[in-house]
Amino acid sequence: MEESPSGNRGSTRPTGEENYMMRSNRTWSGHTLRAALLGGALAALSATGAWADQPFILEVGGPLSDPFFSTFKRGGDDAAAAEGVRFEFTAPNGFDNLSQDLAKLIEVGITRKPDAMVIGDFIPDAEDPGIKAAVAAGIVVVIVNTGADSWEDDGAIAFVGQDEALAGREAARAFLAAGVKNAVCVNHVPGNPGTQARCDGMVAAMTEAGAKGTAFNLPYSDSGNPQQVKQAIMGTLTADSTIDGVFTLGSGIAEQAMQAVASAGLGGNVQVGTTDISTNTLNAVKSGDLLFDIDQQPYLQGYYGVLIAAQRLKYGLQPIGMIKTGPMVIDKTNVDAVLEAQKLGVRGAG
Repeated sequence: MEESPSGNRGSTRPTGEENYMMRSNRTWSGHTLRAALLGGALAALSATGAWADQPFILEVGGPLSDPFFSTFKRGGDDAAAAEGVRFEFTAPNGFDNLSQDLAKLIEVGITRKPDAMVIGDFIPDAEDPGIKAAVAAGIVVVIVNTGADSWEDDGAIAFVGQDEALAGREAARAFLAAGVKNAVCVNHVPGNPGTQARCDGMVAAMTEAGAKGTAFNLPYSDSGNPQQVKQAIMGTLTADSTIDGVFTLGSGIAEQAMQAVASAGLGGNVQVGTTDISTNTLNAVKSGDLLFDIDQQPYLQGYYGVLIAAQRLKYGLQPIGMIKTGPMVIDKTNVDAVLEAQKLGVRGAG
């Protein structure tokens, strides 16, 4: 997704060894009695034999109305199938009440007593208390997509995602190489440390090179409305005629930015680049309508998040440190190979 204040996250939490000992009585073998551990709800399931001996992993992800998360969810589904675990993906319906919805999903998720939770820490101020509560309840937590600065303080066992500031710097590098002098970053998820870091990285790199970089925030309520996004970008371009680069942080926003540039009669004068890929944005890179597309590989984030949780539960295994899935810059030199892989549905939005 595509976020900044995280507040004071300092807290006392169990050590890695203590966390593992808390989990040791729930490490899985072929004869574990799921119903006894998870109570009446799963006791009913045990009668069918469907999931009686399987760990339960619950994910709190981003809205599926954002096509980025369809690929993200597919990664989780595939990892769950490969590892033989029960997996459920939950997410807000949209962006309008994102902070409250995410906090509530984590709260409700804890009451379901999953063995592990995979959580995108998109809005730390809203989510961190719930994440810490999950850890305190003995639930294994893996943070994915956003939360690189907070996952350890929150007590998660791992983080999977891209280097967000570097993604912004890579965007600036591409703009500068194309001769862009004044680029604006469009942040459609204000309050998310990941999107904020991308904008900050781009602005810093443009400024260091003697060019200009700025950013503006779209309200949550507008980010899901293509016409509102288009109008906001057109208004920004009209207000400052020196802007010759637009950096967006999602494939859908990129499409609306390209439309805004065309509607403003600025095609050829304003370059658009984005993070997060879709078939449409990849084709736009190929045609030259989009300068670049930066891929954080959401399928890998979804897959590795569930894989790490499952292997911790089953074997007591976990990685050490962050697992980076991006940024990978896609331009005309490599877009054909990515388009070919996109046919398999594992690179980005459809």
